Amino acid sequence: ALPTKVSFEKEVEKIEALTQFTGPLKFDNSNLCNDDELMKAACLANSLLRVSSLLEGQLRNRAGTWEKSVSAVRDLQSAIKTIRFHGLRVAKFCRAEILVQTAKKMSEICMSSVLVAEDAVRLPSCVNNLGEYLTTSSDNIREAGGNAIAAHSFSSLEQYIPLFLIQTARIIAEGTKPITMNGIESLDRTGSVLYRDLKGATSFENSFWDEDAAAHSFEQSAVFVNLMEISSKDLEDHYRNNPTQFSDGDYELMFKFNGPRRRGDFRRFNLLKSKMKTEKRMG
Repeated sequence: ALPTKVSFEKEVEKIEALTQFTGPLKFDNSNLCNDDELMKAACLANSLLRVSSLLEGQLRNRAGTWEKSVSAVRDLQSAIKTIRFHGLRVAKFCRAEILVQTAKKMSEICMSSVLVAEDAVRLPSCVNNLGEYLTTSSDNIREAGGNAIAAHSFSSLEQYIPLFLIQTARIIAEGTKPITMNGIESLDRTGSVLYRDLKGATSFENSFWDEDAAAHSFEQSAVFVNLMEISSKDLEDHYRNNPTQFSDGDYELMFKFNGPRRRGDFRRFNLLKSKMKTEKRMG
């Protein structure tokens, strides 16, 4: 009866709007509930799921004595399913709130002044705010609804946060506002800090934290951010050695990008692709 971890890939397809920070979704108004309401929702989800489990257990134990009351058994089974259904729906509400708030706070990175800082490397304030939010929310949900509801609420964030960081880099690369080397280093540190904060927030018993998925996803986002820093020659070498690591659209964006160490020129990307195809045909 407890919530299970959902498929990240299938879910992303359905909520792609969350990754479109500059799209039609207005994050300024994206508050499903406040902290107190989130705790109440976690408590309600846990209570409904516990009640459904207890009732189901009692029904199994006494089913043999109710052979003459088949309709009563069916009615009770239906009621238990309804209770469980609503428990799962409330648990999903908790998870949606955590996901929306995470996306909302990460969408603010694009507008941070630290991206153009010349004097020092600083973290965007929204990154520190997100770390505090994750820690506080984890404590609150576990206190109100238990570890199972918290595990469901925080599931797949170790993949979503790197995805949001890559989207941030895309938006910056597409924009006209220059980013400094300190700004790129700030993005890189953002990934490291959020990895640490999220791992700390999910370090409780029966958490859905996936170490392998986290390592792979955060590594991917670190590599993508690093593509903004390297020279044109190094970018070409990276594409030649890792042509499928990112989409052609992402690579083309990086070749267009005017970085601290290169001038953007998407024609270099097209020429490189053609050259690699020719080399492949010729063996």
